[in-house]
Amino acid sequence: MSRRGRLGFVVACLLVFALLAAFITWSTSSTGPSGKTPATVTLAPGATRPAGLDVTDLDGIEQLQARFNADKGVPRLVLALAPT
Repeated sequence: MSRRGRLGFVVACLLVFALLAAFITWSTSSTGPSGKTPATVTLAPGATRPAGLDVTDLDGIEQLQARFNADKGVPRLVLALAPT
């Protein structure tokens, strides 16, 4: 594949990612999809909490599973980051 082809592919991927991120941002509210549970947000140390968001620390896989299953039938996204 030529250099121009690779560059076009990378630009197309970034555009799709940006559109997906914008769609997710504009389509979500400050509560979970069903309105039953607040959105879970983890903040960086020293960051200020946005109004209307609750930060929840999960102590085990059972809590994550319960939160995930609370909105059965609704699309969900789980992002797990590890410092390793």
